[in-house]
Amino acid sequence: MLSNVANRETSRFYPAILFQIKMKNIFSHLLKKTGLFTVIVITIGLTGCSTMQSINPVNLFSSETPRKCVDTVSIRGRFSIQYKLDGQEESLHGKFGWDQSPENTVVTLMSPLGQTMAKIELTPQMATFTAPNQAPASAPDAEELIKSQLGWTLPVSGMKGWLQGCATDSRGQSFIATPKSTQVITRDGWQINYASWIDGPTIPLPKRIDLIKGNQDSLDGTDINLKLVIDEWNF
Repeated sequence: MLSNVANRETSRFYPAILFQIKMKNIFSHLLKKTGLFTVIVITIGLTGCSTMQSINPVNLFSSETPRKCVDTVSIRGRFSIQYKLDGQEESLHGKFGWDQSPENTVVTLMSPLGQTMAKIELTPQMATFTAPNQAPASAPDAEELIKSQLGWTLPVSGMKGWLQGCATDSRGQSFIATPKSTQVITRDGWQINYASWIDGPTIPLPKRIDLIKGNQDSLDGTDINLKLVIDEWNF
């Protein structure tokens, strides 16, 4: 009986998630595979998720050392995005992995259950997008590459610092986020709000980050609304 219920739930919810993600050829392939296995999709919201446990960050900073960004960090969390594609409002959510080092940065986008849907690798010279059963695509401009593949962009270059609370504002000045200084507009037009924090032994780290990018052609002035919740920090 439980197996029959799971199968009915899968057939009702899984295609909807595939439709939301809109990763071109990925979806047609995944739709063909849905008959080979059963998945119960549990939608995990970014708010009110009582089952998600926060992992305390490592004490990276001493009490005498001001906050600064580092070159090597690994982050695990969840994302929710609203965006416009061909004039239509679209949205999707899932999990993400962020693995950053001086040599490269790897961003992994996953379904709510952790199935890898796309991977973006950045080096100083090139960005590469890979997805299941799709030929890799590369370009020097990471944001344009991601937009061409997903229909929405992810500001991966800026996020190397933004995730840790470091940004350059619209005047070209350095901005360091704190629980008392939480909002900034970057020089490339992203509005960032550090909505909540996780307590470290000495200095807090961002827990939830809201990013908004406006577009004059959008009816409501918003092109992308991206929310990130960070569940795990590793330095």
